[in-house]
Amino acid sequence: MAATTITRTLVQKLPPLPEGAVKHRIFDDRLAGFIAEQRASGITFYFRYADARNRRHEVRLGRLGDVTVDQARKRAEQLKAEVSLGGDPVAAKAKLKAVPTLSEFVRDRYLPHAREHQRSAHNTEAYLRKRILPALGKKALDEVTQADVAELRRKLIAEGLAAGTVNRHLACVRALFNAALRWQLYEGRNPSSSPGMLREVHRDKYLSPAETQGLFRALAADPDETAAAVLALLAVTGARRGEALKAKWENVDLERGLLTVPRSKSGRTRHVPLSAVAVAILQRQLAKRQLHPENPHVFPSTRREGQPVEGVRGAWRRARATAGLPDDLRIHDLRHSFASALANAGTPLNEIGTVLGHTQLSTTTRYAHHSPQRLIDTATTAVRAWNLLPEPEAAKAEVRDAA
Repeated sequence: MAATTITRTLVQKLPPLPEGAVKHRIFDDRLAGFIAEQRASGITFYFRYADARNRRHEVRLGRLGDVTVDQARKRAEQLKAEVSLGGDPVAAKAKLKAVPTLSEFVRDRYLPHAREHQRSAHNTEAYLRKRILPALGKKALDEVTQADVAELRRKLIAEGLAAGTVNRHLACVRALFNAALRWQLYEGRNPSSSPGMLREVHRDKYLSPAETQGLFRALAADPDETAAAVLALLAVTGARRGEALKAKWENVDLERGLLTVPRSKSGRTRHVPLSAVAVAILQRQLAKRQLHPENPHVFPSTRREGQPVEGVRGAWRRARATAGLPDDLRIHDLRHSFASALANAGTPLNEIGTVLGHTQLSTTTRYAHHSPQRLIDTATTAVRAWNLLPEPEAAKAEVRDAA
């Protein structure tokens, strides 16, 4: 291993390798660590250094022809300065190379974590598979920029997705980058920390008493008695669809009038209070249990042994049409209607929230729609207190209050 000054003239006039030799290395006598390695295939430049733990590393600078001697020397000088300041070029390169692509991270770390900890992991998986990964998946985590997230947002909007659906996708991106940072898979910032959430306009759909009665008549005549019973229970309890579909007899207490949900949307156990009408619905289901004695579910499937009924959308569409209800009325609007009926009857919002299993009062406020007449009566309270009502109107208000 010779030591001399590596120059353009030197590398151009190097003699051929001795017979049987694989390589010949020349160490620069002016710049410690700068190396020219001669092989039969050509000359390659390297820079050798020792890290803070005195471990030896080499950085490949390039092949002669791809880089000149002067370019290789300049790069070696830069690396030497970096090492002198405490840097470790090989470790930095390895760390950068170890940053996974978004697709790799989702596949190997994020989705397994989501399936274990998220009740809505199937939604997360769908958001990623259908739109997020096709747009961003090939990029390394530290390569995704705010502009990339903004472009994804633009595409979601252009696709015609509802504001809430766009926001769920953006929240998914934000959550997975937060997880990557928390697990120290890359250094930097979350490019989706402020993704530009869209304003969501919450639906104002709920059934009037007459519409509710029409719905119950339609459900009573529906050929799918099990699905109709599920819908009827949702209407008179305000329960979530999944809570009713997954209900098991071991969690039903007809004497106390309670349906226990072992793990609700909030992750906690909650108890759904059962009115006399709800108890009657469940008693009719109990009377049919002899048809499926081994099935633990309140609403058993007729096709899958030991499983709950598959779904209720068909019965919902038929009952909605029979009752003459709007086509855009959703099953979830039964929960809105239940909350609204409680609010219009004067039930305090905190009690409504307890019945519905809410953890935040703001959620209950969204669900509890007041009928126009109740709001008019509320507004009338102030002017009555000031004695501003005309005599006929005052008399009418007193009659309403007495009723």
